[in-house]
Amino acid sequence: MKSDKVLWEIVMTIYRDMYSETKPKADLDLLIKKGITKKENWFMDYYLPLNRQKEIFNYWVGKFECTKREKDKIGTEVWLGASPRGGRKNGNKTRR
Repeated sequence: MKSDKVLWEIVMTIYRDMYSETKPKADLDLLIKKGITKKENWFMDYYLPLNRQKEIFNYWVGKFECTKREKDKIGTEVWLGASPRGGRKNGNKTRR
């Protein structure tokens, strides 16, 4: 099992990749540096279709050769954490 630190780095890699494709595009490290990520629901200002988010997620957990348990742990953080809005682009809140 990979350490929690390594799993967190995978989560952050996934988030960075997702936000590089959102509308509007975002540099996650810059958002963190500016303190934007400390605001409530900041991630709702960014949109990336859910199917693309899943592709990015699956790419990285495959690239890092994650076990099912690791994939589940990473997935919990990504999908319940700060992934971009993936529902309808018109701003309606939808389930992920």
